[in-house]
Amino acid sequence: MANRVMNESQIIDVIWGATLLGGGGGGSLKNGMDLLNKYKKDHPGEINLNLLECSDLDPFNYAAVTAGMGAPKAIKDVDFSAYATNAYNALSDLAMKMDPPRRLKYSIAVEMGGFNTFVPMLISLVNGIPFIDADGAGRAVPALNTLLLHINGLDTSPLAMADGKNNRVTIEMANAKDAELAEEIGRHICMAFNMMSGLSGWMVRRDEIEKYLPCGTVTLAEKIGKVLRAANTKDKFAELKRIGVACHPFCEGEVTKVETITEKGFDYGKVYIKDKAGAQWIIFFQNENLLVTRNDVPIMTVPDIICTYQPESGLPLTNADIEEKMAITLGAIKVDEKWERNPKMFDMWRPFLKRVGYEKERIPYKE
Repeated sequence: MANRVMNESQIIDVIWGATLLGGGGGGSLKNGMDLLNKYKKDHPGEINLNLLECSDLDPFNYAAVTAGMGAPKAIKDVDFSAYATNAYNALSDLAMKMDPPRRLKYSIAVEMGGFNTFVPMLISLVNGIPFIDADGAGRAVPALNTLLLHINGLDTSPLAMADGKNNRVTIEMANAKDAELAEEIGRHICMAFNMMSGLSGWMVRRDEIEKYLPCGTVTLAEKIGKVLRAANTKDKFAELKRIGVACHPFCEGEVTKVETITEKGFDYGKVYIKDKAGAQWIIFFQNENLLVTRNDVPIMTVPDIICTYQPESGLPLTNADIEEKMAITLGAIKVDEKWERNPKMFDMWRPFLKRVGYEKERIPYKE
């Protein structure tokens, strides 16, 4: 089915599933649902979102990603609608002034996450443009240079940033692929915008999306969300595996401690979990989960997805949601195969892992 219309319930499934795929980051489910409910309040009536398969895009028009930039705890209780639409519209205006002009006709998610996957869906709803069944990472990531958009060689620049008042900043790099400098500039702008900013960029065409980015991830998130929301399904990972998702649980347990500091637009910290057998698991994160250990032995690293949910409700969690004494299920999801396209991709993760004290090689997903 190349082109289909998603209803409200299916959109909610996507928000739930994208939160789990976010691996601790990408914005909480509550953030995404708050945006959806705000949209419903402002636009009474039936909600319909036009979802487009990658292969069905016009090859000459462009898609752009729109996301939120900032510390998750700062964004958590903010209505982000104006930030997102202001950033996308700023980029669209800039694109038409380029030589030759670029026509932005589609919205695409920068990553998976309860917030950052719904933000570009909101753009599609507000602007009446199709949303693409793909994203820029197949998971959530802590920085622009850890996106597959960058790792697989696509242009970062130009970018547009905006706040809720429509203060706009456009960023045009001399080297369009310089994601690290764009990230540094963007973080400073984000801090000037009080730790919250809409960010739009990464203009891509159909051929680039199909070759370099995970396709079908919105549909995947929808399937995962449907399982998480099902009241009669207690073992979520077993059911996800049954429908073809490469995943497994690590443990069920209780959160004994959460350590978090917010610095330069990031949440850094550790989540400590004591499982039913008495083992201690630690999740190390910088917005997103980077490493998980069991009794101080490393078990898995990024880019494979370290994720958590509440066992009774199936509610997927970000690190901004997790609290001490919370019952939790910790598990793993195999990341999209497009991550294996660049053999040097793990080099992009090394600085982040080094900040949490890990300087060894990648430990990939294993059954």
